[in-house]
Amino acid sequence: MAEIDWSVLSGPRVSRRTLLQVAAASGSLAFAAGLAGASQPGAAKTAVPSAARAKQAATQGGTLRVGFQISQIVTLDPGQLSQGVVAGSVLPSLFSSLVQFDEELGIIPDLAETWEVSEDGLRYTFKLRPGLTFHNGDPLMAADVLYTYERTKNPDFASPHANKLALVTEITAPDDLTVNLTLSAPFAPFLAVACTRGPGRALTPVPRRAIEELGDERFGITPVGSGPFMIVPETVEVGRGFEMVAFEGWYAGRPNLDKIELRLVPEASSAVSGLEAGDLDVIDPVPTPSVEQLKGNPDITIVSLPSTMWRGAVMNYARPPWDNIDARMAVSKAINRQDFVDKAFFGLATPAVGGIAPAFGWAYKPPEEVDNPQGYNLDEAKALAEKAGLTGLKPVIISSEEIGQRPSELLRTVLSDIGIEAQLDFQQAATFNERWQAGDFDMFLHGSVVDADPDDGHWNIFHSTGPWNTYGYKSDKADELLEATRATSDQAERARLFQELQTLLETDVAAAFIYHVQDLIALHNDVKGYLAIPEQRYYEKVSLER
Repeated sequence: MAEIDWSVLSGPRVSRRTLLQVAAASGSLAFAAGLAGASQPGAAKTAVPSAARAKQAATQGGTLRVGFQISQIVTLDPGQLSQGVVAGSVLPSLFSSLVQFDEELGIIPDLAETWEVSEDGLRYTFKLRPGLTFHNGDPLMAADVLYTYERTKNPDFASPHANKLALVTEITAPDDLTVNLTLSAPFAPFLAVACTRGPGRALTPVPRRAIEELGDERFGITPVGSGPFMIVPETVEVGRGFEMVAFEGWYAGRPNLDKIELRLVPEASSAVSGLEAGDLDVIDPVPTPSVEQLKGNPDITIVSLPSTMWRGAVMNYARPPWDNIDARMAVSKAINRQDFVDKAFFGLATPAVGGIAPAFGWAYKPPEEVDNPQGYNLDEAKALAEKAGLTGLKPVIISSEEIGQRPSELLRTVLSDIGIEAQLDFQQAATFNERWQAGDFDMFLHGSVVDADPDDGHWNIFHSTGPWNTYGYKSDKADELLEATRATSDQAERARLFQELQTLLETDVAAAFIYHVQDLIALHNDVKGYLAIPEQRYYEKVSLER
């Protein structure tokens, strides 16, 4: 194992250069190594405001109208949130966390003004800013971080993010502004996956009094955070959206905008027409069929960045014939992945040969470098389907707007090529999440998005105790490999372990891995100061020049 002084990860800022140097030595915070911020081929006009431009005098006031391409937000409680697009696009406006990413993918202070990491990587000390407050006026202090830790870890709360805190053996608050954490072993991506605004929501501070007064369910609908904007409870309409107003007490000063109107617009044509007509200022994310149309509009800019997501078909082991590896392999071998991404995403995606996204370049291998046992071979797929008795089978594919109608319809078409008569059940987000989290499905396009490290998209879905492994994949070897990727501090070893895991998952057909989609957001040109961070939306520096 490579020797490394983990204290170089100490605050007040860990630059991208330092993160890359640490990653090269140890695998720590590999998120920064993979996401260089360059646009993907085939993307539309790209605008990445520099820090200097963002600091110029900005226009104050105005309302940013965001068309969010989803039908329903299930919860805004950081400890319960499992919708990745919501964690990246909405949560950063409502909740600050201990640290955050800058546009160069360095880790910078958020609620913690500074932090220190011990040389052995086992002890983290966060120094909170003085005078922090939640939206309800309650002070935010070290005790709130401890409360958040206990709440996330509480088995009765059943947070899907509790596993990110599994190595924490002790957490203390020696004073109101200091939080000390001790880990049992170095955890390479700990800062990124557990402590950042957006993806690292395991330790995103929440206020005890608000939760006790509202209850968990109501808190999830009208949360009280400490971010740059606060929700207006009376504007919340399930299935329609809500308003967020500038938080005057935010530690970094009042945001430029007065208000954000978040409108849920699941219909792609409505979102695009709304943007072009000037009824919306932002579409998030951009529907890929509309990219070419929007590229031709001189009033609109599309920002395209590499994403950390993967998606593939998972089949419920508890429902035969999907407990039969021949049946699962038949499905996987029937998928021509390049043809799939061309048809589903108009080329604005990459074929997947596993769950390691292209953004994580230190561990990722392109399809041509991988001997993929799931590779497309329709003749073999038909033979396996016949052997497994799939002809005439009528499974139900569940789906929602977060996945998209088109990819699920293409999956149904693929299945028809091997004699399966699949049905598509397209649902609103709440129903869809309830179904797949309860294991009540035959098949769906599972995956992960807004990841800070490959750990995010693998542990939750492929570890035997993973909160999103509701389809029944169990492998002692996969568990062993996943646990090893968390324990080692050597990047080359982490990469080797993830590659070995990927081969195992492909061979077992834990999922029929299919695609990685680019991160796309469209903005009117009068939206200024947007900081382009992959799959995360920070709106506090945005202003409107109309």
